[in-house]
Amino acid sequence: MKVEDTRKTGSTIAVGRILSGLYYESSNTVSFSDDNCQDWTFYVGDTCKILETKEQIQMF
Repeated sequence: MKVEDTRKTGSTIAVGRILSGLYYESSNTVSFSDDNCQDWTFYVGDTCKILETKEQIQMF
C-alpha cells in the first residue's frame, strides 16, 4: 500500500512510502503498525491504495 495521508506525531512512516499491512475486505481497510508500535488504519481509495496483494495462507 502507499500512504497518501498525513502522518501522526512521532510516527516512523512517511507520506508516499510503500508499506505492508493486513487488508480487511469487509471494511475495505488496511491495518499497519509502525516501528514505534503506533497502530494505523488506512482506507483503501481514500488514504491509501493497494499496489500488490499476496495471499496469506497461515496466521501466526
